[in-house]
Amino acid sequence: MRDTENSELRAAWAQVPDVAKTEERYAAIVELKRAFKRSADPERARREVIDEAISSFRESGEWPADLGKRAAKAYLEALEGESEYRALSQAEERLRYEKEDVRDTCADDALAYLGGRLSDVLSEAKTAGAALDGVRNADEAIQAGGDALDAWRTLTGLVTALENIRGAQWDILRAVADEDTRAKLRLWKSQGHGEVMGFRPDDVPPFALEAMRTQRYTVAYLVFLANIGTGYVPGSLVEFEADVMAANEPLAYDDNGPVWHLPVIEVPIPDAPEAKTYVHSRPAHLDYSAPAPKPGKPNAVPGDPAPLTYTY
Repeated sequence: MRDTENSELRAAWAQVPDVAKTEERYAAIVELKRAFKRSADPERARREVIDEAISSFRESGEWPADLGKRAAKAYLEALEGESEYRALSQAEERLRYEKEDVRDTCADDALAYLGGRLSDVLSEAKTAGAALDGVRNADEAIQAGGDALDAWRTLTGLVTALENIRGAQWDILRAVADEDTRAKLRLWKSQGHGEVMGFRPDDVPPFALEAMRTQRYTVAYLVFLANIGTGYVPGSLVEFEADVMAANEPLAYDDNGPVWHLPVIEVPIPDAPEAKTYVHSRPAHLDYSAPAPKPGKPNAVPGDPAPLTYTY
């Protein structure tokens, strides 16, 4: 959320009281620092008084009686000026960081303002789009004249407003995201997310999908966005991530359409088979201090061994 020339972003911050206050304080300290006349270095100021006294002594042979007082005064005056300048510099730095912290904290308020601005722009674009009467470009608008030309001019200005709103939207989202999430934002932006709620590429005509992915907006795209009724500005980074995840959920289909419910089939667990006991079987003799257990009654016969065969 660095300083910007984007008029929509500046207006968004101006609508957030805490941000407006920190902006005002920062601008004031910058002006105070600019207007402050910085004094010489204290050591240099004192050395100049001493050098002047030495030069005078060479000419006159008289040593100034108040040299110490004058040198100390020059040093203190310069020290006061230097101290104030350092204080102004530190104040400017702290207020600059504070301004950015407050912007990050109030990002959702700025996004809400941009959402309202987008609604106003799309509402105006919808009205102007209806007055185009089939006009598709500037040449046709000029030839048609009248209401169609006025509508085209209005829509051209609104395209610029849309560009600024989207630019402000992405600036704010990037500022509050960590490094990993910024990489995701770049990917989602290139895919066309952040323009309409529930975005799926297959649901958008090619010309609109191209505008969404490149952010190169046209009058045709603006009119399209105004008429579908789902254009939005994410209210927060969390809301935007949730919208993208929901839009990317895969759909399952069968011959009859989407599968919304899969019945649960319970399979009973079969009983374990009885253990096989052979004539040669012997129970485990775990305690050799006791008599060996008696063999169980055989209930199975081992199969004949497989015949020996050779392979070449």
